[in-house]
Amino acid sequence: MRGLLSRLKKRTALSKGVVGERTTPSVGRVYPAKPVSRETFRPDLNAGCYYDTKGIDGHSFRIGLYRFLRNNIPVLNSAIWTWARLATAPTYFTLKGSDDQRLLEEATGVLKGLDRRLFPYSFQKFGGGDSLLSAFFNSLFTDGAFCGEVVLTPARDRIDRFYLIDAKTLRLLPNRDREWDLYQVVEDKKVKLNPTSTFYHGLDSEASDPRGRSILQSIPFVARIEQRLVDDMQKAAHNAGYYRLQISIKPPERLSTETEEAYIERANKYFDDTVEMIKDLEPDDNPVTWSDVEIKYIGPSSHGGNTSSWYLTHRAMVEDICAGCHLDPFMLGYSYGTTQTWAQFKYDIVLRNVISVQRAAKRFMEWLHSIELVLHGFELESEYHFDNRKTFGLLQQRQAEKIHLENIVKKTQAGLVTIEEAKRELEG
Repeated sequence: MRGLLSRLKKRTALSKGVVGERTTPSVGRVYPAKPVSRETFRPDLNAGCYYDTKGIDGHSFRIGLYRFLRNNIPVLNSAIWTWARLATAPTYFTLKGSDDQRLLEEATGVLKGLDRRLFPYSFQKFGGGDSLLSAFFNSLFTDGAFCGEVVLTPARDRIDRFYLIDAKTLRLLPNRDREWDLYQVVEDKKVKLNPTSTFYHGLDSEASDPRGRSILQSIPFVARIEQRLVDDMQKAAHNAGYYRLQISIKPPERLSTETEEAYIERANKYFDDTVEMIKDLEPDDNPVTWSDVEIKYIGPSSHGGNTSSWYLTHRAMVEDICAGCHLDPFMLGYSYGTTQTWAQFKYDIVLRNVISVQRAAKRFMEWLHSIELVLHGFELESEYHFDNRKTFGLLQQRQAEKIHLENIVKKTQAGLVTIEEAKRELEG
């Protein structure tokens, strides 16, 4: 980031007088005043309940498949939602490079104005940097990459907004200098993107493939088995049926003096009266009959055992999918009896992963801030921060800090460490 800032400063004609007298830097000529990328505001058919594979290549197919899985499989939708929301923590920035409070306040106002207009969709009010970061992490976790370009105002005196580029339309091609050129392909037309104004970040990029990898890359095969299992469970349950009440009525005995017609009429009347009695029963009523009426359940045998088997099999599939998404089932709403200690341990691991992914977003926002500051003539550096403080386990954390502080004080009083060493240990 400092290297970028120094290069931008070399191209900038800054006045050394009063802040209000700064001139527009020449660095504005480096960035475009209109987008180089092309619009792709077309209906995404892959967001529905089917996936059309006509006329697309392997890269577009994979990203379209990941979006289809995210939109239609609940556990994958929850995984992407959880990762993106964990990563989009509250943010703030600090400025370095000057002790002039007036200068810092003016630069802070400039960056706050940038935050309000940064999101490309003006109809989404108060979108700003938070919505841009949400789009950043959603695209990163789903598509495996995030891309967009900075566009200046026609006067080239500030950033107008940051335009998002659909990762499905991007192609990375090597050039003669052993570098990669970024292209966008829309309607079979290939457009080379401006490397200066374009930001691209691939998740877990490799030397031979810098495009990045989605966290869903290892999921489709297992997800297909899981969905087939759910479908089989539905068919099996429908075929087996459900438990029902069977009411058996023993025909009354025929009296010796009773004609056949009278007997049939009396038996039918007894049958109809019993049926009406059963129909009129409320859920909290109990039938009272002679011993010639029998009520019992009928249904599939060992249905409970089959249900338990289905549950265990489906649970194994869900756990496999969660493992592929680097999450645990309890973080997606599944209750499998996880203990509190184990849950906290897993959450700490996830939080460390979140912090590592947030570094890319931190550099992205600092890059935008540096451009805006230079365009306004500020020789300052912005540092972006994510607030990942935890709310649970706060008592244990404070108790550990208290014990640590008491140990340092005791070592200092015993002469085992100097005051300077104690200070360094507290800071570390």
